Amino acid sequence: MLERTALPDWLLLQQIAEAIELNGANMNHLTQSCIAFCLLTLTTVVLADEPIELPDPDLAPSPPPDSAALDETDGELDELDQLLAIAENDTAQLGEVSVVTPALEEVVSTVSRQKSTVGKSPAAVFVITNEMIRRSGARSVPEVLRMAPGVQVNRIDANKWSVGIRGSANRFTNSLLVQIDGRSVYTPLFAGVFWDVQDVLLEDVERIEVIRGPGATVWGANAVDGVINIITRSSKETQGVFVESGGGSERAFTSARVGGQLGENGTYRIFGKWYERDTGGGRGFNPADDSRMGHGGLRLDWLLDSGVSVTVQGDLYDGASGTRQTLPAPLPAGRTTLIGDEQVVGGNLLTRLSQAIGDDSDWSLQVYYDRTERSFTHHAFQDERDMFDIDFQYHSNPWVDHSIICGVAYRYHQDSITNSPFFLSFTPNKRSFDLVSGFVQDEITLLDNVLTLTAGSKFEHNDFTGFEFQPSVRLLWTPDETHSAWAAVSRAVRTPSRFDDNGRLTLPGIPIGSPAVFPIILGDRASESEDLLAYELGFREQVTDEFAWDLAAFFHDYDDQHIFALQPPGFMPPEGPIAPQAITNSGSHQSYGCELSTSWNVTPSLQVFGTYMFLRTTDDSTVPHNRLYVQSSWDVTESAEFDTILRYVDKAPGTSVNHYLEMDLRFSWQPTEYLELFVVGRNLLDRGHEESTGDTTTGTAITNVEREVFAGAAIRY
Repeated sequence: MLERTALPDWLLLQQIAEAIELNGANMNHLTQSCIAFCLLTLTTVVLADEPIELPDPDLAPSPPPDSAALDETDGELDELDQLLAIAENDTAQLGEVSVVTPALEEVVSTVSRQKSTVGKSPAAVFVITNEMIRRSGARSVPEVLRMAPGVQVNRIDANKWSVGIRGSANRFTNSLLVQIDGRSVYTPLFAGVFWDVQDVLLEDVERIEVIRGPGATVWGANAVDGVINIITRSSKETQGVFVESGGGSERAFTSARVGGQLGENGTYRIFGKWYERDTGGGRGFNPADDSRMGHGGLRLDWLLDSGVSVTVQGDLYDGASGTRQTLPAPLPAGRTTLIGDEQVVGGNLLTRLSQAIGDDSDWSLQVYYDRTERSFTHHAFQDERDMFDIDFQYHSNPWVDHSIICGVAYRYHQDSITNSPFFLSFTPNKRSFDLVSGFVQDEITLLDNVLTLTAGSKFEHNDFTGFEFQPSVRLLWTPDETHSAWAAVSRAVRTPSRFDDNGRLTLPGIPIGSPAVFPIILGDRASESEDLLAYELGFREQVTDEFAWDLAAFFHDYDDQHIFALQPPGFMPPEGPIAPQAITNSGSHQSYGCELSTSWNVTPSLQVFGTYMFLRTTDDSTVPHNRLYVQSSWDVTESAEFDTILRYVDKAPGTSVNHYLEMDLRFSWQPTEYLELFVVGRNLLDRGHEESTGDTTTGTAITNVEREVFAGAAIRY
């Protein structure tokens, strides 16, 4: 007798069969056979130890079995024989069932810090799945993020990126919160992300959730323009062996991962990866932006007898990112060009515990430690940073129409900086600071399954600006399972960085008369938080099982923004004549636009999705107004895949960065069950193009994005 599991019972199977029967005329023979097999498999594992009964007489075998077919020992039809008889029934009665998850049903957890779906999220959210990542041929997180609407991804040189949402993007975009499995990788040094060290194993990424617009109500300060949450798969989902290696015109890489069991209730995975990337395209000089990195880590998952889920994971990395910098120098030269590496070393360790308490409440506790080091081989600047974070959240449904989630958190930073004369310095050069926060959010059902109101706020205290609060109100309307509309009003703040508070940056000397004058940017301890008030609207529709679209529009009103205000010229060692600029909170501007994403399963073997963004800002004429991304994935045969990507970006007004149209191609072949061979061509429509206006903070030289081709092999066992 088969053992019952937690899967659907016979009533659900009957409903599935009835739904299938309604659409039988639209199905080809191959699809009918697949569905028959799925029904057989599902029914087999659902069976309990009671005698089986057919869910619907209309689906019984024809003709019915006679007494000669009965088992001679007990006179009853064998359960498995009866199931096989169901599967062998005339499949022309079966209807069409989509095997692709509808766009509105994609799982998300970043919007409200609990699991939901895209269709039931009152925010502009886009999910990049593991399959989308694999089919793109991308080798880094920034390359993957090009898929998401509203995200501006520009390559500065071969190892440095600028990534932003709904606004200007630069190397240290300071209004975007990025997390990996709930661990923030936002650095308070310059208020941004060092993308060269966010080197996750893409094979193990379950999904990347991109939230455009404020997420500060549940995630806190600096989740201003958006949140990017990179979620990796549990070790239970990565059992076995994975090995990948390849190389080509600009890169070489290899990765390996093994997963297994830890007793009856535990699993693990261990991985290691390495890459080396060549320089970008030179523009009449030696670019020197090659890079290399080794990265390893582990993840352990257990389910304790008490029902508590435990996750422990950690990473270690060591590498070097080459760079060419134009820096200030003592008079009379005023400036110099240096070539060297940014040495990057770091690691982290995270523990998470979670438990569901009955059907209507759950809790989770997360603790992590993160260590990062970055030093320059060609000048003295070095940053060593330690961060400790503890976060607790609790979710409950205390009343029928209310779903409340709340939490508290504490974060501690400590840094040690080696100042660099004629470049970058901090006073004091060693400092510790902390952040205490709490939040509460209530999801109120106003009309069952149709209208929901979500309201809440984050409350924080930090060592730079003191107390901050960040409320939001969101309304979601879901008239049926295929439509949803939402509106939101939110406030978010961007707290000052370490540099905003007490940094000093010297720029290369400008030859104004003789001697040269050095522009200097000075942080100000009186700096306040930047403020955003955001208004958003969105609408989604699953037009058919094969086609869906999602549109979001926004208006962002920024106030108290940091800008540089000229101060009286002076004379200050070690530079000499200076033109100081102090950071003040006197800036303001507005941005507005819309973002569209579509997905279309043209045929069972061809899927197409596309994204478009329109953006205008009142203060920054360098932002491209239009961006377009289209990706098609074609299953040529059962073992061969062909993918095409087209990317278009407008000219950045007022800069030398022209518009560009690029195409990426990927072909893969799986000659055996365990082996995949692939070849990828990127940026194939021209020999090279610029994507960024540069990095004025560190004087990094821009290099061209060049055409490249690489190939590789992957083993999954």
